[in-house]
Amino acid sequence: MLIVLSATASAQQPTITVGTKLDYKFFLYGQTVAIGMTVKSARDSVQLDWNLRGLATGSYLVSKEGFQNGSKLNFVQPAASSVLRLADDETFAVISKNAFSALKKDGKFVYNQTTYVLKDDGAEAVFKAGDRKLDVLHVMGVEEHGELWILNDPQFPLICQVKNNPVGINYTIVAIK
Repeated sequence: MLIVLSATASAQQPTITVGTKLDYKFFLYGQTVAIGMTVKSARDSVQLDWNLRGLATGSYLVSKEGFQNGSKLNFVQPAASSVLRLADDETFAVISKNAFSALKKDGKFVYNQTTYVLKDDGAEAVFKAGDRKLDVLHVMGVEEHGELWILNDPQFPLICQVKNNPVGINYTIVAIK
C-alpha cells in the first residue's frame, strides 16, 4: 500500500483556472530572472502567457494530447511576441494528467526518460509560494538527480519548483494569484 504524504493538512490549495497569475523566479546559468505567467486556458489544453518584466511577452501552448499524455518537459526559451506550440508529447510548467495519475497510484512517473520517485518528506517539509502554504508532491529523479515539487491537483498538476535540473534551468514559484 502506498501512502502519499503532502506538505500539510492546513495548506491553502489554490485552484488554477483561467486568469490565475503565476509569478516565478527562473535560475538560468547563474542568472535570476523574474517571469510572470497568466493562465489563458487550463481545461483541455494549457496556454500560459508569459511576461518578462514588461520587456517581452509571448505564450507557451501545451496541446490537449500533451496535457493528457505528455512525457517530456520542454525547456526551450520562447521567442518574444510569439506562441511556442509544444509537441504532443511535451508540457511546460505542468506534468501531464497521466503522469500525475501514475505518481498518485504508483509513487512514480517517467518524464524525459527519467523515473521520478515520490519522496516522503513528512509533515515538517512545508512548501510556500510567498506566505501561502501549498500541498505539493516532491519527486526526485533516479537516472538524473533533478527534483520537482508538483501541486497536488489532478486537474492542473503545476510544477512549483525545479531544482538540480541537468539542463541548468531551475525555477520556483513565488506567488499564485
